[in-house]
Amino acid sequence: MRHLQSKIVLGISLFTGSVMAEETKILEQFDNDQQELQWQAVNDGVMGGRSKGDFDLKESSALLFKGEISLENNGGFSSIRSYGNQYDLSKYDGIEIKVKGDGRKYYLTARCNGSRMLAYWSPIQPDKGKWTTVKVPLSAFYATSFGRRIPSLKLNTKKVTSVGFMLYDKKAGEFELEIDWINAY
Repeated sequence: MRHLQSKIVLGISLFTGSVMAEETKILEQFDNDQQELQWQAVNDGVMGGRSKGDFDLKESSALLFKGEISLENNGGFSSIRSYGNQYDLSKYDGIEIKVKGDGRKYYLTARCNGSRMLAYWSPIQPDKGKWTTVKVPLSAFYATSFGRRIPSLKLNTKKVTSVGFMLYDKKAGEFELEIDWINAY
């Protein structure tokens, strides 16, 4: 199993012309069959819905999250999430992902302390059919429980135990999101 890695990304400041370093922590790369994180799918069937979504590691070295959203029986969501590790992201500004979307709005999710009932969401809407790098500040995540926003809670960046993706746009139909990698920046 791969260990977490850190890398230094160099950039040039437009204001000073100086070189600055941004440290990036690799949370997951889907470039081989030995991912650090373990994944699971959670669909609205846990609440009586009929949506179907799952994940697969594609030959092109990307994680594929795809399925079909059904609005029957008050359904309407599908998600995948990691489990099995804990990360201290308190020294980072956010989570950066490289994804190829289908034009639908997804949520990047995070969980703390292994919680199943409490999740933190931040919306993303990557371009349809085009690989896009998306940066989501940790401060942009907001607490939810069963899809309802809880305004008083903040993400505990010292104890992140899961990252994931959710489709919850209340639109029936097929969906597909490819994920190349997930980093903390």
